[in-house]
Amino acid sequence: MKVIIEHCESILSKWLWFEYSNCSKIVGKNNLIFTNVREDEISNKLSRLGIVFNESIISLVNRGAFNCNEIIILDLEATTPLGPLDFKGYTKVVIGGILGDHPPKGRTYKLITSRLPNCVSRNLGPYQFSIDGAAYVALQVSLGRSLDEIPIALGFKIKVNEFHEIYLPYAFPIVDDKPLVSRDLIEYLKSNEIVEDELKSIQSSLHEA
Repeated sequence: MKVIIEHCESILSKWLWFEYSNCSKIVGKNNLIFTNVREDEISNKLSRLGIVFNESIISLVNRGAFNCNEIIILDLEATTPLGPLDFKGYTKVVIGGILGDHPPKGRTYKLITSRLPNCVSRNLGPYQFSIDGAAYVALQVSLGRSLDEIPIALGFKIKVNEFHEIYLPYAFPIVDDKPLVSRDLIEYLKSNEIVEDELKSIQSSLHEA
């Protein structure tokens, strides 16, 4: 199984980088493909994790570089759950490179699924996973496990100090009795670095406006 991540965010934030990096560790660099990577700087960075295309998955399918007969789009709004039998015919899974909203806003459907009406889509159950979590679950299903055989944790708390904790309201597969979350991401969220990055992002948005 190969994983295709359609990069849907305008920048490559550190949070996104940590999830992408974890995906590369989970499925292997040779099995990870990034699409819709427009900026050369981001492309060069992501090439350390997998194969990079500047075209979107929509463009690649439309010109025949990928075929709908080989890909499954993972979409929370899909009506059919992903199952092992899907991988009798499909060899690639498309995941939206999107930092999740809570509650979900259906961005995968809007940006990908609705624009590839001839491709099949599947869900991973009723919960929203992180990008790396979705890649892990898809890999496990491709190896023959059903969704109900993969344990998950709903929500994950990161203790910053005795007065403050961060809650991530997503689903995380359990691996070795722990939720699958990038250790680099945890350390980043516990640091002041994320606060500084958010302020820079807000200032940049105000400047562009």
